[in-house]
Amino acid sequence: MRAPLADKAGLRVRLADWEADEAGLRNVRTRVFVEEQRVSEAEEWDGLDPACLHAVGETDADGIVATGRLHPSGKIGRMAVLPAWRGRGVGGMILQGLLAAARSRGLESVYLHGQVPVLGFYARFGFVAEGEEFDEAGIPHRLMRLSLAAVPAAADAAATGTRRLVTGKAELALAVADVAALAGRSLAIFTPDLEHGVYDTAGFLEAVKRLVLSRSHARIRVLVSEPGRVQHSVNRFLYVGRRLSTFIEFRELPRQFQGRGDAFMIADRSAVVYRARADRWQGIADIREPRMAQHYLAEFDEMWQRSESAGRLRDLGI
Repeated sequence: MRAPLADKAGLRVRLADWEADEAGLRNVRTRVFVEEQRVSEAEEWDGLDPACLHAVGETDADGIVATGRLHPSGKIGRMAVLPAWRGRGVGGMILQGLLAAARSRGLESVYLHGQVPVLGFYARFGFVAEGEEFDEAGIPHRLMRLSLAAVPAAADAAATGTRRLVTGKAELALAVADVAALAGRSLAIFTPDLEHGVYDTAGFLEAVKRLVLSRSHARIRVLVSEPGRVQHSVNRFLYVGRRLSTFIEFRELPRQFQGRGDAFMIADRSAVVYRARADRWQGIADIREPRMAQHYLAEFDEMWQRSESAGRLRDLGI
């Protein structure tokens, strides 16, 4: 077994040996690509694996739960994380391991074919999309490239100690309160239903009050994707929002974005709490990740511009 590249929350990321780890690699990719995404066996097992460098994420209890590969040409691919481990930053750890390996092998750039729904994930690490969408294995993709010279290894936020994994509701609530406390101008919140016990804790509400009472131009925007599920009878954030309506605005997610399934909060343009799946508590929090924060803030701004305070939100009195 090779030395681990990273070790967090009981999960180790290391470079793999295809012959020794083939069974575990095949298990993850079969479950994710063949069974979940309906990619054909012939397309998945393309004969290139022995020539590639593989990274895996593994635990003592579950074995290999994530993987990705780097071809000698500089192409990164076959990024896969088992469902139970998604939303915990594991994919990012795999990608960082492959980027570090690419640098150590003298590659000046890398590229990948990114599935369109997850282009934002790769954009967080500096990948830039090029050209039009194309079909690969029945799934829309785009070509993405990254110049390794432009992104030094030290840029990894996890390595600088600013990032932490969120594995449960209590940790998420603490992360939300901590990141909100850093805001000096604004908060942008994209949430399914103002999660009770997350956006109405004492720590978060105190951070909100400090922000709006100390900054005359403070702005808090809240975009709710499922307002019908908001527990308005017990959610204290709604009460604070009504009292401080000059600074806090709630809107409903526009219909054209209803298929979106993630959730996040951005403080100013530099700190972020992000969950890939809003129906799970797992995610990451980073107090200094401007590239990621600005990417999701741009997406939030687009959704916000198309939204309005109407519909079911009127029933909540906001």
